Amino acid sequence: MRVTHTLQLVTLATTVALVTAACGGGGGSTSADGEREVIKFAFAPDPVWDLMEDSGTLKKWQDENNVVIETSTTWDEFTYFAGGHGDIVSMSTQETPVLEAETDIETVTFGKYNYQRVPMIRRAGDPYETLEDVPKGSKICVSGPTSNTAFWTVLAKEMHDLDYRVGGGDFKLVVNDHFVNPTNLLRGDCEVAAIIPEAAVPQLRKGELELMYDGKLPFQLYDEFAPKGDGELHVLGNNFTATKEWFDEHEDLAVKFLELWQTGIDMWKEQKEETVQKYPQHFSVESEEDIDYMIEFVSGDNDWFVDSPFLESDEWITTEIAIWDLMKHLDPDNANYLKEDAPTPEFVALSPNG
Repeated sequence: MRVTHTLQLVTLATTVALVTAACGGGGGSTSADGEREVIKFAFAPDPVWDLMEDSGTLKKWQDENNVVIETSTTWDEFTYFAGGHGDIVSMSTQETPVLEAETDIETVTFGKYNYQRVPMIRRAGDPYETLEDVPKGSKICVSGPTSNTAFWTVLAKEMHDLDYRVGGGDFKLVVNDHFVNPTNLLRGDCEVAAIIPEAAVPQLRKGELELMYDGKLPFQLYDEFAPKGDGELHVLGNNFTATKEWFDEHEDLAVKFLELWQTGIDMWKEQKEETVQKYPQHFSVESEEDIDYMIEFVSGDNDWFVDSPFLESDEWITTEIAIWDLMKHLDPDNANYLKEDAPTPEFVALSPNG
């Protein structure tokens, strides 16, 4: 049983240049021995995947379901999928209308994995509680014009009526790598910065840097300005999105795919400390002190992994994709602006078997 929810969208004016191609593998394929179904899946390096692989959970699932998951490890899942190379990919909620607008690939988002987690950070002792406190014209260190910047663009507009974007607006957004930006912020190259937590662990642990917005991450802030807030956690940095062609022919397999990830997520929830210690590279920590700090960080409300990969309900989907409507309120020159004539990405709430 499934509940399908679609919303009249607007499309994103993006700076990303993609090579449009027909999406291969939509109808499914078989393994080299001609017996097993193959799922072509693109995903960034991930600790839960490693947990499932190293524990034998993945092999057991593949054997039970006569399926092979062929993975492509990449930090640029968007371009991989847009180039026609996969059946399923991880993608943020904000990216799905971009993909459809740029490639004409019809998609179905049927699962969720982790939340947007890049916070706004200040130097210790600075008085900035929110972006509203940062003087206009100040430099802000960011990782790019889209991605997590898309979230902060919407928050700045909805909560503070500020124009937050690369190449204009109320601030001067300076683009650098996440792992460079903590140093940039500390030496005064920017006034505040949006930095993935893992990139700033040593500085956060030592008290040199602090989280703004009362220590909240993006997914803890969304409901404060979402027009149809449901009190649940939003917005997703990684969903499970398939080509519509593949999903329509493999809905039962999509459910089983989510059940596999449910097993992995449950393993993470039960073994956070062991997982960070075993795979410190996935959390960008090396020293014992930084590993301990990260374990403590994800042990509380800051855990950015969902409890379940299944989309809860029609109401949940409505709140999640409301960010698309908010993006059309932005300046048309903003890389994260959505137009009125966009495609309509489909989000589907599936139910676990049994």
